[in-house]
Amino acid sequence: MPAPPAYPDLLRALALGTARRDLDPAVGQWLDSRDAIDPTADQSEYLLAAVGLAERLYRRHTMRVHTPSDTKGNTAPEETRPAPGPRLTRGLQLILEGTYPGLLDEAVEIVIRRGTRIPFFLLPAFHLRAAALLNEDYPRALRYLKASGERGHWLARQHPDWAALTSDYDYVAAYRSEELPAAKAQLLGRWRRRDPPAARHALQKDWPQQSPRNQEVLLQGLKTGLGPDDWPWLREALGPKRKGVRRALTEVLLLAREPEVMADFTVLARAVVSTAGGFSSTLQHPELKEKLATYGGVKAPQTLPQRLLEILPPEVWAEVTGLDLPTFWRSRKPLELRNAARAIEAYRDPEQATAFVRFLLFEQPAQFDPALGGELVRLLSTPTFDALYDELLSGQPNVLLLRSLPRLLALQRDTPWSERLSRAMMNQLVDGLSDRQLDYGLQRELAGQWKRAIPLLHVELFPWLRQQLHATTERYDAFGKLATELLQTTAFRRELHRP
Repeated sequence: MPAPPAYPDLLRALALGTARRDLDPAVGQWLDSRDAIDPTADQSEYLLAAVGLAERLYRRHTMRVHTPSDTKGNTAPEETRPAPGPRLTRGLQLILEGTYPGLLDEAVEIVIRRGTRIPFFLLPAFHLRAAALLNEDYPRALRYLKASGERGHWLARQHPDWAALTSDYDYVAAYRSEELPAAKAQLLGRWRRRDPPAARHALQKDWPQQSPRNQEVLLQGLKTGLGPDDWPWLREALGPKRKGVRRALTEVLLLAREPEVMADFTVLARAVVSTAGGFSSTLQHPELKEKLATYGGVKAPQTLPQRLLEILPPEVWAEVTGLDLPTFWRSRKPLELRNAARAIEAYRDPEQATAFVRFLLFEQPAQFDPALGGELVRLLSTPTFDALYDELLSGQPNVLLLRSLPRLLALQRDTPWSERLSRAMMNQLVDGLSDRQLDYGLQRELAGQWKRAIPLLHVELFPWLRQQLHATTERYDAFGKLATELLQTTAFRRELHRP
């Protein structure tokens, strides 16, 4: 790697300007070797980038001199993966600078699939986006870190806001210094993905000092990485605390499939459900009421069937009724079906999620919350999702009407659609504009669906889209602008995918 230019020489070059004197070629070679600037930049941009980078290196050296004990990780490693080509590099820059902010996930997948990495000069902006996902979607944040390469890992360790992305983050110190229960719970959730026993031991030590309300909050962080090692302490904690704490502990124990709790709640389920799938809201036997009370009971206005549907593994209902799950779901009231969906989301079993989404698509139950259905749709793999919609469109070609559940669920997907679904959805979106009497509320709803569809359309359909939307782009309303934005974004995405 070329040696860095002398900082005073760069300052002199900056004072004279590149218009009066050409930049030393060694400066460009140094920046290119570090992948620290867009290759298409001009000489003035190269000079400004070199001055900024040299200044940061100078300050880092000064700080290191005055803190000799803090030497861990201060030498940036060499990269083993190449930088992406100029086209993808420019695309990543436009995404991170805010021109196409919603396309970062797609670009990251392209970077990883090609065995490349995020260019060095984009890492600070990229790590800001990754760190923002730490609590919202930790696996996704780690995927971003994977795309950043060896130097990206090194850079994350140097910054206090990004260090939590790395595998050697000091969770012990972080947990000890955190005060807010919600923040501690989020920290526990991430820690459990790295070291489940260590996170549980930290909570055990902290548990007696916490108020019952704080204990309820902290238990939310223990729902990741559950297994038999967690059973003894969870059962020990299930003592004479506030009812809310016992209810929260019960949920964690069931997620961990602790045998005694599973057996007790299977008995309770048998007591309230008939073989035909009907529910009774009360328990008849005093010993069952006492058993339920030991687990915190039910908090009004939720009913006992709703509570059981929300916390029991879905397969229990097939066991106690002898019905297949779609038949069981079909007889549920809207609130009960919502609770059943929450259980499927909590247990995150791919087969059960697929079965429930298929039920939603083909049965389209009334009053079902599309946002909750979207959570389940995002659990499906791309081949599974595509196969479900292929089957649906083969049997019901006009199923994607304005407010239909299949349409609303497809629009909440976070990965691009198949060509077939893209064509079908686009046809419906365009047909929706044929009614000249669209009221303001309907226009807003339809415009929102257009915007959600833009990053989901299959990139290879660009020529077809250009033909389909030719007339729409000439409209003088919001839909003319949306059609133009759709074509521009799809063209940009197609360029991202080009080698």
